[in-house]
Amino acid sequence: MFIVSDKIGSKYRFVNLCAQRTRQILDGAQQRVEGPINKPAYVAMQEVLQGKVEWTHRETVPPEVPEAGEILQVEVGP
Repeated sequence: MFIVSDKIGSKYRFVNLCAQRTRQILDGAQQRVEGPINKPAYVAMQEVLQGKVEWTHRETVPPEVPEAGEILQVEVGP
């Protein structure tokens, strides 16, 4: 079973980080780790796992939801 570090938080974020880093490597970015396997996706995974990839988490604000009983007005085009 694969366990993601607490810093990353979820396997979905890990996959997203690896995918973005893989794209950077394919576009010519310098690799930050050395290893026996030089495939971009593997290198990206190793970089993320070793903490060599800087990233930030952007908080999203949930949309406002009307309260129960509030009437929504919807405009319909011609």
